[in-house]
Amino acid sequence: MPKIRISLIAKLTCATSMILLVFMGLLDTVNLKNFRKVMIDYAVSNAEEVANIISQSAFDSMMKNDKASLYTMIGRIAQSDNIEHIRLIDKMGRVVFSNISGEIGSVIGKHADECIICHNSATPGAAASSLNRSRIVTTRTGREALGFTKAIHNQPACFTASCHFHGKDDTVLGLLDISISLEMLRKKSHEYRLQFIMLTCLLLLMIGVLVTILTRYFVDVPVQRLVRHSVLVASGDLESRVPVTSRDELGELSEAVNDMTESLGRADRELKGWADSLEQKVELRSREIMQMTEQLRRSEKLASIGTLAAGVAHEINNPLTGILLYASILKSDPRLDPEILPDVERVISETGRCAGIVKNLLEFSRESLPEKVNISIEVILDEIVTFFHKQPDFADIIITKDFATDLPQISVDTNQIRQVFMNLVINAGHAMPHGGVLEIFTRQSADGKYVCAGVKDSGHGIPEENMARIFDPFFTTKAKGTGLGLSISFGIIENNGGRIEAQSRVGEGTTFVVMLPVSG
Repeated sequence: MPKIRISLIAKLTCATSMILLVFMGLLDTVNLKNFRKVMIDYAVSNAEEVANIISQSAFDSMMKNDKASLYTMIGRIAQSDNIEHIRLIDKMGRVVFSNISGEIGSVIGKHADECIICHNSATPGAAASSLNRSRIVTTRTGREALGFTKAIHNQPACFTASCHFHGKDDTVLGLLDISISLEMLRKKSHEYRLQFIMLTCLLLLMIGVLVTILTRYFVDVPVQRLVRHSVLVASGDLESRVPVTSRDELGELSEAVNDMTESLGRADRELKGWADSLEQKVELRSREIMQMTEQLRRSEKLASIGTLAAGVAHEINNPLTGILLYASILKSDPRLDPEILPDVERVISETGRCAGIVKNLLEFSRESLPEKVNISIEVILDEIVTFFHKQPDFADIIITKDFATDLPQISVDTNQIRQVFMNLVINAGHAMPHGGVLEIFTRQSADGKYVCAGVKDSGHGIPEENMARIFDPFFTTKAKGTGLGLSISFGIIENNGGRIEAQSRVGEGTTFVVMLPVSG
């Protein structure tokens, strides 16, 4: 079941609304309480004014001894919509007048609500304030009303008049009890609460809209940017950045996320660099191992073939020497028929050629230790270039030199290395029968352990399928070649602690690079 997702804006809006509702409820309670208090104070003030009017009218009526007009006036006042109840009580607690005729003549005890404010307190009720002389009562109809009691005091004009009924020592002559309806107060309170609730709802709506807009602009949009950035980073896009549009906590978080992404990108690049470097090193090491394996295979092949060649050469050399000797004697014999002289010369030539092959086989099989000396590679190459400049076979070949400066000396057998470069130059000349460019160059290896000398021709090149066999004994593509020149050169270079490499492209030429160890 998928989880229900509640947005951050909805959470903040709901939380803000709940807080506002609580505070608005408390504010409504306090305001309503204060409003009721103010309205009751206002009602008390009105009741006191009415009581003062009736009290003054009672005084005037008593001075004229005209109770009928007083009762008439009180009855008219009692007809007001706000007046619930008006009655006069004498000092004995007897109701002498009331707008409710049924209670006239009844007696009210000291513990009644009208009397308790005076008789149940250490402070005389006559000195009590207006609020202390008021009370909230419930009328017979069940409605709420404000009861207000006012004492009618014995004034000098009363006990000095000729018609007085009270003595000088009487303080209170009676009570005026008025009940004013609070229905209007209840209606006003209800209207006030309704207005307050409507205002609260409008305020909540406006605050909700503002909170939503501000939260979306200041919180939701930056957070969504961070979420999108996280998705991009998780998908591998470490070049992505979060726009920093503020200087608050979210802005600082965006800067921190950008710094983290940059660090991840830097670490990723370093890891890729390490991986590429490791791959290159593994490839280089694999290539070196393959070259070493190939060299070992060739060395083993050369060793086995060399042993065989030495035996064959020794066995063939003696018969060849006899054939050559007797053919030479036959050629110098005057009795020889001149017609067969060319055949004898051909026998001598081919026998000499076989003798040369036997000589090469003996050189190939001979494992003489090199007599190493320290020498500059340029000295050897200059001698070879000078020698071949004078050869008629190289008349159409341009020989160029590209020698690096400040090369260290090498430790090799000079004669053997000279023989190697003689073979390489001769092979290059054979590859350019119609002329071309022969370049001889030198440089130092990257690790500084070898001096490299190369022979590069612009001849017909070597096919790719033959490149792996060019150093094998007796492998040749020449009609009259023995296939031992490069094999002998390979063995000489190995005996001198060096390596030889070849690169060729058909139609563009071939390059042989000889790497010889630096002296020391």
